[in-house]
Amino acid sequence: MKLSILDYAIVDEGKTAIEAIEESTELARLAEKLGYSRFWMAEHHQVPALASSSPELLMLHLLQNTEKIQIGSGGIMIPHYSPYKISEWIKLLSALYPNRVNLGIGNNPGTRVVQKLMNTTPITREEYNKSCKELVDILTGTDIFVQPPEAKVSPMWLLSTSEKSANLAAELCQNYVYGLFFNQAVDYIETAKRCLQVYRTKMLKQDKKPQDVLAVFIAIGEDEQEAKDLVRSLDVWLLGKKEFTEFNRFPSISTAKAYEIEKSDIEKVEKNRTRLVWGTKDIVVEKLRKLATELELEELMCIPLVPTIERRKNIIEILAKELMGKEEKN
Repeated sequence: MKLSILDYAIVDEGKTAIEAIEESTELARLAEKLGYSRFWMAEHHQVPALASSSPELLMLHLLQNTEKIQIGSGGIMIPHYSPYKISEWIKLLSALYPNRVNLGIGNNPGTRVVQKLMNTTPITREEYNKSCKELVDILTGTDIFVQPPEAKVSPMWLLSTSEKSANLAAELCQNYVYGLFFNQAVDYIETAKRCLQVYRTKMLKQDKKPQDVLAVFIAIGEDEQEAKDLVRSLDVWLLGKKEFTEFNRFPSISTAKAYEIEKSDIEKVEKNRTRLVWGTKDIVVEKLRKLATELELEELMCIPLVPTIERRKNIIEILAKELMGKEEKN
């Protein structure tokens, strides 16, 4: 099975945002060495604990500091930008680094503060569909001139948790990412299976080869206690209080342990845990293998959203060793 990574440029306690970017670069280099297929950067604004505010610039930096791994956005939030502007920078990056650039697109407008600062508003499903279609038309057509015209852009990836986006990705003949980490549904596995099947079936009916990925939060502890401690950090973080500004840095294990989770938040914590694959190495590997079989996955996108670069590196090393075949590593 192929493996990829979605990174958030986590700013750990005691670290600066600049150090977080350096650590993301370090993680990308390790991922390339281990044989990972892709390394993507998320887009987040006004979140002190996440330094990935400009994925396209981080992509350029990562492309400069790696040799062959695919580098992408996971994703660019289309409500903030015009399709034309996105097409300009993706074309330029693709010209500079042929066959290595991935464009992931999402529709999250961000918090009210972000919307005000970006001078944007939430968009309807119809508006999102229209923007995605416009972007594909610009990148694949000849009606609108975009520099450099010689650059070849790979199919974009639509980030999704719904059948609507699955249908859109297939309709546009683009790639598809199902974000298990966004879905809190009780039947989240069945929902993922249904969305992936919708996409795959519609692509095959058009004689197109489907290309899809499942993205999921992963936390692996050296033992059962550390696994629980790491999930506690995620429990606290995923509450997302004060629009994810409650913490200036990503909560460490000690900070998470000292944090008092209110009774009113317990249900949310329990729901959030359905978004995670966590435990000791053997438990996580078994869960991921079962998930890959059940959903017929060819590629899994791992999100090691845990405190410290050492733990994040350890997680991707374990997954590469246990889940990646020799053909992928080579």
